[in-house]
Amino acid sequence: MKNYYQYTFYIIILFLMMISCQDENFPTPHAASIQTVEVSDITGSSAISGGIVLSDGGDEITTQGVCWDTIPDPVLGRRSKRDTTDLNSFTCEISGLKGGTTYYVRAYATNNGGISFGENISFTTNEVPVLETAEAFEITGYSAKCGGEIIKDFGLQISEVGVCWSEDADPSIEDNKAEGQLAGDSFTADVTGLEPCTDYHVRAYAVSSNGDVGYGDEVIFSTLIIDFDGNVYTSVEIGSQVWMVENYKCTHFADGSDLAAVQFHSGDVNEEYGASYLWTDIIKDNFAPKGWHVPTDEEWAALNSYIEGKGLLLKEPGTDHWNTDNGTNETGFTAFGSGHIYGAALKSETTWWTSTENSNASSQGIRWSLFDSGDMGRYANEKTFMFTVRLIKD
Repeated sequence: MKNYYQYTFYIIILFLMMISCQDENFPTPHAASIQTVEVSDITGSSAISGGIVLSDGGDEITTQGVCWDTIPDPVLGRRSKRDTTDLNSFTCEISGLKGGTTYYVRAYATNNGGISFGENISFTTNEVPVLETAEAFEITGYSAKCGGEIIKDFGLQISEVGVCWSEDADPSIEDNKAEGQLAGDSFTADVTGLEPCTDYHVRAYAVSSNGDVGYGDEVIFSTLIIDFDGNVYTSVEIGSQVWMVENYKCTHFADGSDLAAVQFHSGDVNEEYGASYLWTDIIKDNFAPKGWHVPTDEEWAALNSYIEGKGLLLKEPGTDHWNTDNGTNETGFTAFGSGHIYGAALKSETTWWTSTENSNASSQGIRWSLFDSGDMGRYANEKTFMFTVRLIKD
């Protein structure tokens, strides 16, 4: 009987605790309420909209802004912009739009109750010239030429044409630009002030008399690979890797400072087979031009795996730089028989340092060799040795 009363007592206490919890006021947060602001300042590529927070839903607003798309009910993503003013009434610039296109925009706000949207408001951007961007040409390490063609002008008066560029996607005239001169519907312009070994995005543009700007699709080009001494290199894509098409031969670090040692093979009178370097020099961050590095042992192994160990696929055909005409160079790697400065004659083999230390002997680095027969090999040598290097893209 005693246990019965104890159980009854415990149940009553639990019931009272539940009632006590329910009596406490813990309001459930609700989503905010927001209104989309009418669109204004519409151009061919931009507009202004925003929102008014009508209610925070009983909880703090964490983010707010606008989103837009060419279909109704846009959502957050690439075509959205966050407002950082923390004001109940805000405006945002909508940019990167296409001319003569209808868009839908709505404001949004988020809190612990979720995300809420304002109503859709549609607007149509002004007509802007339609252009096509031409491929870049006459590319150097520091400049290029590019241009475009006006495909349709909608009867607009064109006040300016040219190209704009940036290292980032979707360049605009707010980045870098160069004006061109119309010849019929086409034009070219000089792209200058570039950095070697760099990818650039470029677009043709045209400005109408009312100030609206039309852009062509972007074209990507890479400036030439140039070392500190002014040597120019080309590259080739092999599998998932991009390699230089010749051995490196700069006699300075990329910043112009002196290497500890550099030497060309005694038989290489034209210095076309590449220079030999100390392992301790080639592992330094400033050894190679921007965007390039000395490959690791793993990167060399990946190349060897890609060619299935068939070194003839890397070897230049003919006997200009090899003793035996058995190479196919199907990869475009164009290996020369650079020998090495410790007695291996030119045209007999070539040896490249990797940036990897020998895990079995810290005084040694790993190297790879390609022989006249087409055989590939992996070896270790003391870091005081000097061998050629072939650079790979970051």
